[in-house]
Amino acid sequence: MELQEKIKSVFPHQVVRKGISNGLKTSIKLPVYVLEYLISQYSDQGLSDEEVIDKVKNVLNKHYIMPEDKNKIKDAIKSDGSIVIIDKLMVDVDLNKDMYIGSLNTAGLKDILVDEEWVRKYKGLLEGGMWGLVRLERNEDSSKYPVIIGKFSPMQVSADEMDDFIAKRAEFTRDEWLDLLINSIGLNPEKFDFRQKLLIILRVIPHCETNYNLIELGPRETGKSYTYNELSPYSLLVAGGKATVPVLFYNLTKKEVGLVGTWDVVAFDEVANVKFDDPQGPAMLQTYMESGNFARNNMRVEGKASMVFVGNIDNPLQIWEQGGNLFMTLADELQTPAIIDRFHYYLPGWEMAKMKTENYSSDYGFISDYFSKILHDFRKRGYADIMDQYFILDSSLSGRDTKAIKKTMSGLLKLLHPNLNVTKEEIQEYLEFAMEGRMRVKEQLKRRGGLEFFGANFRYVDKESQMAKQIFLKEMVNGAGSMIAPLDIGEVYTVITKDERMFPVKIETNLIVGGGTYQITGRPSAETKETIKNVYNYVKSNSGNMGITNIIEENTFATQLIDENTSGGNQEIGAAFYLSMISVFLKKPLKSKTVILGSMTVNGNLVKTTNLYEKLEYIVEQGAKIVYVPIANQPDTITMPGDIWSKLSILFYGSAEDLMRKVFELE
Repeated sequence: MELQEKIKSVFPHQVVRKGISNGLKTSIKLPVYVLEYLISQYSDQGLSDEEVIDKVKNVLNKHYIMPEDKNKIKDAIKSDGSIVIIDKLMVDVDLNKDMYIGSLNTAGLKDILVDEEWVRKYKGLLEGGMWGLVRLERNEDSSKYPVIIGKFSPMQVSADEMDDFIAKRAEFTRDEWLDLLINSIGLNPEKFDFRQKLLIILRVIPHCETNYNLIELGPRETGKSYTYNELSPYSLLVAGGKATVPVLFYNLTKKEVGLVGTWDVVAFDEVANVKFDDPQGPAMLQTYMESGNFARNNMRVEGKASMVFVGNIDNPLQIWEQGGNLFMTLADELQTPAIIDRFHYYLPGWEMAKMKTENYSSDYGFISDYFSKILHDFRKRGYADIMDQYFILDSSLSGRDTKAIKKTMSGLLKLLHPNLNVTKEEIQEYLEFAMEGRMRVKEQLKRRGGLEFFGANFRYVDKESQMAKQIFLKEMVNGAGSMIAPLDIGEVYTVITKDERMFPVKIETNLIVGGGTYQITGRPSAETKETIKNVYNYVKSNSGNMGITNIIEENTFATQLIDENTSGGNQEIGAAFYLSMISVFLKKPLKSKTVILGSMTVNGNLVKTTNLYEKLEYIVEQGAKIVYVPIANQPDTITMPGDIWSKLSILFYGSAEDLMRKVFELE
């Protein structure tokens, strides 16, 4: 049976042709789930697509109002006594007056009296509001509340259909089901490869997994915000701007929990513009992203909302390759390692296609309201431990790493295998996908965080075969870090530590005729200056043996340190600076992708490098392939994991002259 026929046969009352809603939403500013609710009312009547569209348009023409129609609505209530409109009704409780007071989103009407009957029947009115047909009537009994709700008919499903949904999953193959989900989101599965489909599905995980923290940064017009604005009435997309503590977390005046307690998903669009008006805001966000609760006025408040951050980032792969910060779009107050470490997944938005007309679906997919209710109900279930039957995560991964990976796994299984009929091979595929998103977070923390993040090894073991597998990011495999460019004469790379962080330093040395001295440009610390002075004096005192006395006496060595972080810290650059000078003498460049570790004293004695393992991990990340290490560090490599040796050629040197001979392959 052809897939579209199968979908219609298995889910006769739960699907709708997405082409109809896509055609309508271009001209009508209503959430997709509202449009599809209306479409579904006529789709089972044997009507053509054109007839269904006409029916929906007639309803909308009759009842859907625009913000500028506010006075027309008031006039209709005054003249006719009532009017029926399509709008989002939100209800607040006024304890002082023992009343329910409503407001209408589009019409802009407030202070509407709401009978308790509607609140008891539709709890969603108190939980962020609901779209529906609203009958507004003149209230003759009150001048303060001249409008009352006469009837409310929600445009969303309320029945529990979870068991039926799970049971019917067995009618589809994995790939068929995946395409059905992509169609349900409103996209055309034929326009995306398997990996892109998984990334699209990843966007949906915050809807079905509680307290899931996701960030997606990438080019514009790739559909980043669509899933959170259109798919579900349980999701709220917050436009860029101030994020107030009362609105987001808890309002002390009203004694009400904020957005994190009333929505399934709180998504921040244009994250570069998100600012907190309260200095406590970032700290509360940090706590909430970790535990799902926060303290406010000596109260512990719980919330289930997943936190999503989406924004634009230009040239992300170039940023990666240059060792830059892939979180740079985040507002400054969100740029702390503590907040970044709480993201469960970094979705590489640069892999997503630009949204064109042909990318949108015209085939059958789940009615958005039905699908969103299924996702909402899935939040009560957990599938996180299924992977433990087959695989073990490396013990070096932190508790946050493990939690992030398992939450992603849980979300993928809920979406793709809600009946848990899943093979070991499929679980392995999803596991690697889940590890990748968390690894992208960790790699960025390595670049800007501290040594504490370098110990994590994104590897897992197959319980049955006991075989271990290492995970690599796609951008690490296909791209590289900052240490890959061909080196010119006098150019050498090394790695320094500063404030327990790793930074690459490129040393560039040139000869300037005259002077018989040296000069340094950049932002060298006093320690760096002393190191360079010692190495220069060592070379000068041994210039006769090296046959370079004339060069030393007749030229100035101009050295530039290319890095913004050389103003302090442990500047172990002596060996690299020494080779930079030798490269100039010999007029020979170093091989590309080469890094020099270690330092030297004024007598030419070698200084052992610190934090060797962390530096080697960092060097691998930056794309280098060859590293020279002082022989005094050799004992540090005995217990080093084999994956480091497989990625790097680690060569030891015993003296300055030994280093020179090995690097430049001298006899």
